[in-house]
Amino acid sequence: MDQKILRAGAALVLALAAGGAGYMAGGGGADASVSIPAQTITAPAAGAVRLVYSLDQKQNDQELIALINAAEDHIYFAIYTFTLPNVADALVEAKKRGVDVRGIMDSEQSGNSYGAPITEKLHAAGIPLLTERHASGNGIMHIKLLVTERAYAFGSYNWTRSATTINDEIIEIGTDPALRQAYENILKRLFTAYKGNAAAGAAASVSIGTIDYTQASAHIGQRASVRGTLLKAYTSASGTVFLDFCANYKTCPFSGVIFADDAKKFGDLSRYNGTTVTLTGKISSYQGKAEIVLSSPSQLSQ
Repeated sequence: MDQKILRAGAALVLALAAGGAGYMAGGGGADASVSIPAQTITAPAAGAVRLVYSLDQKQNDQELIALINAAEDHIYFAIYTFTLPNVADALVEAKKRGVDVRGIMDSEQSGNSYGAPITEKLHAAGIPLLTERHASGNGIMHIKLLVTERAYAFGSYNWTRSATTINDEIIEIGTDPALRQAYENILKRLFTAYKGNAAAGAAASVSIGTIDYTQASAHIGQRASVRGTLLKAYTSASGTVFLDFCANYKTCPFSGVIFADDAKKFGDLSRYNGTTVTLTGKISSYQGKAEIVLSSPSQLSQ
């Protein structure tokens, strides 16, 4: 499962490397003095680039809103987790003034109890939203990027309150024409690849129904409630939790997965050992076996 995490992170690392290519400070050596420009809540001037660290002012959301408010032609975005109403409101206002606003969101995050209200608000404003569509049913939409006709904002920052006020996050904001166009081209490529795969918001909680865990492999890429007797909740050395429904996990056709960052939300899962549980979410395939990745306790019930 560590390979899965590496796969998800590799794209972000490569994209960050590309984004950083336009920003150099000092001599590049280990002892070089690097100056990070002070955070300002304003759309960048032509040819400008700056790095914004979240906890300097705890207002990365306002940086995004400044870019949204300055847009005159279009706003394209891709975001993994989006729960900030003020950013959603700014996008809605941009749509109202005639700006072409469209986005790509992660299928799981956009439909859970935290993301669905934002998805519904954007849908209600007529903003087209797509989600990823991978052949295996696996993979997440992990990009955090906003592009307008003159600027971009890219980095680790999810559009959430915790990412704004608690987490260590970085946004690179710039107007380099070539880099801005490169980011926009990636988003256009995804718009084409995922055309017709609309984000469903609260409707994402509607699944094909409840099925036995032995049937899960026949429904890769679909949302379902998968039911079975949990034999063991196993925590790996990396902190990832595996919910095992068979005595031999290697030959089991289905499992539940909770990554380390989310595991603390669930508490002591051993309390479910030996009981019948239901896992709800999108069924994906990893190394030929079906699984559901759980990020919220609401996805696990008895």
